[in-house]
Amino acid sequence: MRNIDLAIHARKSSLRVIALGAIVALLMAGFGARGYAVGARESASMKSNASAPQVLPAPWTAVGSTGVVDETSLALFGTSGPNLGFRGANGNLVVARYNVTNTFDNNPIPTQPGWSKLELGSTTPGNSIVMARLWQVDPCTGQQIQLCQAINNTDNAIPHCVTCTFAVPIDFALFVYYVEVDIQRPNGMSNPSVFSLRIF
Repeated sequence: MRNIDLAIHARKSSLRVIALGAIVALLMAGFGARGYAVGARESASMKSNASAPQVLPAPWTAVGSTGVVDETSLALFGTSGPNLGFRGANGNLVVARYNVTNTFDNNPIPTQPGWSKLELGSTTPGNSIVMARLWQVDPCTGQQIQLCQAINNTDNAIPHCVTCTFAVPIDFALFVYYVEVDIQRPNGMSNPSVFSLRIF
């Protein structure tokens, strides 16, 4: 009788060990699958980040026809789409100004966009000249400093861009800024125009 009891006890112990082993195996399999899934998600995330396009600094932009025309040019200027130029054969100078505003999304310091170039897009046929100047203005005194000047004087009717570089950092917390454009021609036979401005 005692031998029978010992055999039953041994069999129960063996079944408990087998059951415990099965539970451990199931748990390990579950954690393994979970770990694999987490690893797969992390790998996909890394691939997504690696393939994400690099964010370029946001420039300030304007088209030529949106400038505020100087009062001395009101009888002379004409616009067509993005272009600012002359209305007819009269006059040899059109002046316009463009207020420069902050884009707030380039640098950790929101008032300092990190720009260093002014770009002018224009046409200059027949020995005409188009010039863009970037000005820094003290908001309380009105004193201004020219930061750079881009000049297109290539005697070229084909639209193209020229740039100038400035070393003084732009800071909207301290100053305000504008771009002044001069469109010049020697006579009424040529029709120069400005079509774009960018600061980046």
